[in-house]
Amino acid sequence: MPAQEMAQIPPPITVEIAFWIAIAVPLLVTVLSVVSFMTLQGYLNDTLAGVTSDPELPSEFQDGMSAFVNGVMLFTFIFFTVIFLILTGLWILFGFKMRAGRNWARVTLTVFASIWLLNSIFNLIQGGSTTTFTGDMPEIAMPTSYYVLTYVQAGLGLLSMGGFIALVFVKPSNWYFNAARRAY
Repeated sequence: MPAQEMAQIPPPITVEIAFWIAIAVPLLVTVLSVVSFMTLQGYLNDTLAGVTSDPELPSEFQDGMSAFVNGVMLFTFIFFTVIFLILTGLWILFGFKMRAGRNWARVTLTVFASIWLLNSIFNLIQGGSTTTFTGDMPEIAMPTSYYVLTYVQAGLGLLSMGGFIALVFVKPSNWYFNAARRAY
């Protein structure tokens, strides 16, 4: 089948749904990650204000500690937001290529989805816990909203990536990608 004829064949509904998963879910998770970060930053600022509000501590120490924590949080936020935006852009780009019948895009997104799926399973098992125990360090309990956002992201990743992987390898999708491979 010539490439011109392949362009006229619409992708099956399974590929269409997988395409929309590849577009919507990374965008939604990026937004949820930003909201999660903002929740965490607000909580850490409140906790730090409570800890450093001791009148015996010099105000320079209190201001310096707050500036340091906010600087680290801002750097971390910018770093991870840039990574999430790059990965989201790749998901969307490869999603369009997959929709056009490119098998390499399907395989690449399947690898990405598998990693995301495993990460989601790990996060659901871990329970959103980010506390570490070192020596006599007390456990820090995060706000409930942080755990809710973590579970929502992990659950969304588990369901959507599992669905994505299944959708791109069912019989109609395989026929579509095999026809596209012969056309190109």
